[in-house]
Amino acid sequence: MKKIRQIIIAGLFGLACLAPERAIASEGTGTNPIVSDSAFGINVTEILQDRSRAVPSGSEAAVIEAGRQVRHTIKTFEKLISRTEPVSWDDASAAAPVVSYQTYMQNRGWQNEVSNGAIGGIIGQELQMESIRIQLKNLPYAGSISYRTLAQGAGWSPFVSNGTLSGTEGVGGRLEAIEMKLTGEMALQYDVYYRAYAQRFGWLDWSLNGETAGTEGFGYRLEAVEVLLVKKGATVAGATENRFVKRTEPLLSYASYLHNEGWQNPVFNAELSGTAGQTKQLEGLTVQLSSQPYSGSITYRTDVQDYGWLDWVKDGGQAGMPGTGKGLEAIEIALTDEMATQYDVYYQVYVQNIGWLDWAMNGAVAGTEDYGYALDGLQIQLVPKGGAAPGSLATPFMKKIPEKAAEPEVAETPESPETAAAPALPELPAVPSGPDWNVRDGYFKTDYGTQYYVGSSYIIVSLSYQTVWAYIGNDEIVEAPVITGRPSMPTPRGLFYIQPSKESPSVLIGEDYKSPVQYWIPFLGNSYGLHDSPWQTSGYGGELYQTLGSHGCVNTPYYAVETLYNTFPIGTPVVVY
Repeated sequence: MKKIRQIIIAGLFGLACLAPERAIASEGTGTNPIVSDSAFGINVTEILQDRSRAVPSGSEAAVIEAGRQVRHTIKTFEKLISRTEPVSWDDASAAAPVVSYQTYMQNRGWQNEVSNGAIGGIIGQELQMESIRIQLKNLPYAGSISYRTLAQGAGWSPFVSNGTLSGTEGVGGRLEAIEMKLTGEMALQYDVYYRAYAQRFGWLDWSLNGETAGTEGFGYRLEAVEVLLVKKGATVAGATENRFVKRTEPLLSYASYLHNEGWQNPVFNAELSGTAGQTKQLEGLTVQLSSQPYSGSITYRTDVQDYGWLDWVKDGGQAGMPGTGKGLEAIEIALTDEMATQYDVYYQVYVQNIGWLDWAMNGAVAGTEDYGYALDGLQIQLVPKGGAAPGSLATPFMKKIPEKAAEPEVAETPESPETAAAPALPELPAVPSGPDWNVRDGYFKTDYGTQYYVGSSYIIVSLSYQTVWAYIGNDEIVEAPVITGRPSMPTPRGLFYIQPSKESPSVLIGEDYKSPVQYWIPFLGNSYGLHDSPWQTSGYGGELYQTLGSHGCVNTPYYAVETLYNTFPIGTPVVVY
């Protein structure tokens, strides 16, 4: 401080000894003064002008007066020295503050630094931004810019500042959202606006001072950003409402491995992964949930050519045998825990030489067996529990029935008396069958052409005969009359499966009823199922459904539904025809 004081005194003393017209520019000259009034918030010009005019310049009295000027003004300059805010010189060469930023892009590395609203990143080429550096330059006030990013699989990073990297470099992790804010005196004098270019959304609206820009929960990449500094309270051209999009529903993503082409980019709910009709077999599969509001996993397994069913994997694990040339022939997918009680998972496969099969759901098999046909493509979709199926559930799976070998011809021989007199042998026990259906080699078939693969354990409900049957192998477990949906609210027909939400006891809740039951066996979402019905006091079967029919469920006698509940597990096929 003492040294600075000495410098100021010497400077002012010399300044005072100069002719006033040299020390202070007159208003009409257009030349710059040595010291500007606005630099310090005091009228330095007035002080020097008033005191320099007290005596004639160049005289002895002027020198004495100059000393008095110095003493008078020194305290003002000491106050100036003690001030903490930066000095803003009123000079034509002074520059406004600059915000500069540099992005690291997928497969392209670090891009050139840009500033003040220019595009940082690459748009239109489906390249993800993986990290960013931001800094302020030419600061007129103390402070900095802080920022953080939401990165793939890593969540939100801590705030960093002054050009520090946020994100990852060279490891392939995409950025999905970003936040920025000013600090110090800069935050009092300026606002920072920024916006993000997000996959599928394009340019989102402007965010301001720490608000989030981008997306969350979709797995969508950021491709570019723009950043602007404006004086506090000023606005930018453009909207500010839709600056950030967060998914509150679970997001389902899946990717397939194509023969000779490798892993494909992930797709989302109900989109095609693989191909349809290009004979490019699938060899691997990954399925993943994100942004899920409930606990649970998604599990899946694959039936691989020459190897059969492999073990279950879950939550992004690799299923199948990618890169081996062994195609997938069938898949099973299921949800667990709370997710299984709130959502149904549907999936559909495209089979070589056949095309699209119907939708399977909640752990059922989709694909073929013993045909040797690989899957070319698939779609997977989450539907809120009990919601409408995305399509037909009739035939999600096909199993080839081997043709019987021709029996060798046997030469006829004359009948012996013993042979001719022998009584006819009784027929072997028939395959499981009903009044208009049978099950042979795992296939349920009606006399009218309906056909479903049900395997060896299944439940069958006939709307025409108002009857339920249940079999394990050739053993009939249940046969009982039922009451199905009334004509205005019919029970849906098709191939279904017992859902994970089966429970005992349970309460059935609808718009105009709340009915406690002992056994609930849902087969279509959590809306349609078999259950006991103590309110049915007139019996079951026949034409009772015409007047006493349900809201679509299958009202079943207590003894029968108790056996069904305790005998048949989740995933058991249920045919309603």
